Amino acid sequence: MDRSIRAVAHLEDKEDIGFWENQLQNVSHGNYHFITHSRSEKDKEATGCDQCLKYLPYTNNKFFICIDSDLRLLRGVTGLTPENFVGQTHAYSWENHNCESHHLQERFNSKVKDSDFDFITFLEEFSKIVYTPLLYLIYHGTPSLNVLWNVKKFNACIPLQPSREELADNGVNYLEKVRQLFDYAISTLRLPVGYSVAGLTSENAYLHIQGHQLYKLIRHVGTMLCIGRRVAFSTEILETASHTSGYEEIDKVQSDLMTILSA
Repeated sequence: MDRSIRAVAHLEDKEDIGFWENQLQNVSHGNYHFITHSRSEKDKEATGCDQCLKYLPYTNNKFFICIDSDLRLLRGVTGLTPENFVGQTHAYSWENHNCESHHLQERFNSKVKDSDFDFITFLEEFSKIVYTPLLYLIYHGTPSLNVLWNVKKFNACIPLQPSREELADNGVNYLEKVRQLFDYAISTLRLPVGYSVAGLTSENAYLHIQGHQLYKLIRHVGTMLCIGRRVAFSTEILETASHTSGYEEIDKVQSDLMTILSA
């Protein structure tokens, strides 16, 4: 009804607005209206991906859906495409994008000039460690298998508050602890020979673990590194991500939105 509005996007929650606003403005500048909750069949306010997807039959280039990918893409869920007017994060959630190693290190360097901690090195090794457990998580996604390995068990292997001592030498001691926890947890599990997941590698695995967990870990690490430096890691570094290119997952976000808005 308001002709100044370029388009309307139904999001999972109000916390998602910042990410999608930034991505949309880079594709096509304009006034976007965001719906962050709507009514369920029982006339209750509802949020989340499932609520968004209830509007899938009614989407177009003026009213579309933007969701976190979670593990849907890696598990082969179909139909959630820009041709169907669905934009998605192509990482587990937008929080993962805020933790993307190269852009995070750039923001960290701009505020902290004399730290010897390197987020790129830390997250490269962390990603290698979580890759195989993440393969197991995707494989065990069916109800008959997820009792053996699930997100809760996966997350339990990632302590979220490493000590300063564990962060020395780019977190080598913390990373070894995480490796040992995962090795023990999955020691009795098996995958089919040659099992792999399209789009998932040991380099990008950290972008596909649960976003809230990764965000909490990086927030704690950064906060520890900034003690005594008069830098608020969360608000001055972690939350200031605004990049729209530079690696496959964010490039796909942009491509999806271009397809939707140009339809």
